[in-house]
Amino acid sequence: MLSVINICKNVHIHTLLVQQIRFKSKTHWAKLRKKTSPKYKAQNHFDEFYGSVFGGKWPPMKEAMLRRSKYVAVVNNYGDAEETIAFLTERGAHCLRALMSVQEEFHKQFPPTPTHTDTQAASVEQFTAKVQSDDISSIYPQDNLPEKLELSDMTIRSSEEEKEVEKQTVKSQTLEESLASAQMDMSRIIDPSMGVTSEALYQYVPATQLKGMDEWVPESLHYSYYSKDTDFPLAIEPETEFSFPEHLKVYTYEMGSEWNMFPEPKRCKTNVLNYYPMDCGSVLAVLALCLSPGDRVLDLCSAPGGKALVALQTLLPDVIVCNDSSISRTNRIGRIFRDYLIDFDTSNSWRERVLISTRDGRDFTDDQGFDKVLVDVPCTTDRHTMNEDENNIFRPDRIKERLRMPEMQSQLLTNALKLVRVGGAVVYSTCSLSPVQNDGVVHMALKHAFETHGIIATVKDLSAPFASLAGTLSLAAGSIAPRYGQLVTPTNDANFGPSYITRLVRVK
Repeated sequence: MLSVINICKNVHIHTLLVQQIRFKSKTHWAKLRKKTSPKYKAQNHFDEFYGSVFGGKWPPMKEAMLRRSKYVAVVNNYGDAEETIAFLTERGAHCLRALMSVQEEFHKQFPPTPTHTDTQAASVEQFTAKVQSDDISSIYPQDNLPEKLELSDMTIRSSEEEKEVEKQTVKSQTLEESLASAQMDMSRIIDPSMGVTSEALYQYVPATQLKGMDEWVPESLHYSYYSKDTDFPLAIEPETEFSFPEHLKVYTYEMGSEWNMFPEPKRCKTNVLNYYPMDCGSVLAVLALCLSPGDRVLDLCSAPGGKALVALQTLLPDVIVCNDSSISRTNRIGRIFRDYLIDFDTSNSWRERVLISTRDGRDFTDDQGFDKVLVDVPCTTDRHTMNEDENNIFRPDRIKERLRMPEMQSQLLTNALKLVRVGGAVVYSTCSLSPVQNDGVVHMALKHAFETHGIIATVKDLSAPFASLAGTLSLAAGSIAPRYGQLVTPTNDANFGPSYITRLVRVK
């Protein structure tokens, strides 16, 4: 009987403790708990990083990215194209090609003044220095910080050195003196309310400095990939070959009409879907390829296949190779092609024109070479990361993957420069606002391609042709504009992106 009473008392005390924790803040405890999920970690990270890079322009971008994104409709030429165009026009959508032509004529009368200023580098360098300082502070006590310490110096002492230090410590202090001066590490004490679970014990097992740091990756590593050292041939030239493909039909709503959303695509008489909805920034990546009749095209990171489908809708490539490192993702490419291309599984013509491969893009090889290569790399996918916890790159188990992402992106772009023929073009694109993953990766890949393979590529400035999109979407300009590419920035009036696009032409 007494044991039952004691159990009831313990349960009551535990309940009171939980209630105190829950009601300690005015905000509901469940909401506080949610704030620690990956999407909120991403938002806090972007507030700090993008806030330092974009300044006062970041808050409206963030507001737009937390809202429903906007799409364009790419008409399927293998369906009832004319009926689809009439349907979209009746709903108030406009032809993107026509909108760009009108804006282009306007710019001929009133040329836009270039406002690009390369101030982004200073902002990124300042932020990198701050993160590096935080990394060092997290390892070395502030009262014992070395006078001068570089990130590369943050290595772990060998076991022999540690033993030597231990010997010296034993000689210099008695046991009583050591106990008197010892400090208890309160962070390793397990809260009884947590329960003695295997997970809790695992998290709080004391680790030596050597064992605890062997897998450690500094946060500043991610930003160290952003460099502006120009010790290799680098040229930026205006793009003069750009033209909107005649057979590509893209429809969009005008700026400000955010709530005019396209309905779900429907089946045509040919049993394929009538149009493909996608972000306008993704369409720009295909336009930047400047496709020509008979091109042999490689989509190096193709899944889910939307950009490859848009390339096929131009009716220009002879062959397009769609590659992705994941079998499940290449299966998605096949499903999309079956939904939009007539008899995709049974037609011999499709088998000759469209090839799907499952290989690591960094090791992809080809004997024939390609006229155009699209490298839409895996990135932090900013909009998804800020809104969804599923498959979020800010999950604790994906920290190393996120921090080493620019390195992987650079390897993909470097290999693309190897695969493209001399005179051919590589388009690099991301769905991120990060200058590290955008200009930083382009710069790093151009440098590595030259130093390792002797490859020289020219950066093609797309500012002039993309200026005709001013009435459709928002492109970064002035102090927030990237140096090598174009950046589609989300706004409430034109909620596309974020998307980064740059065009490189191999000259050697």
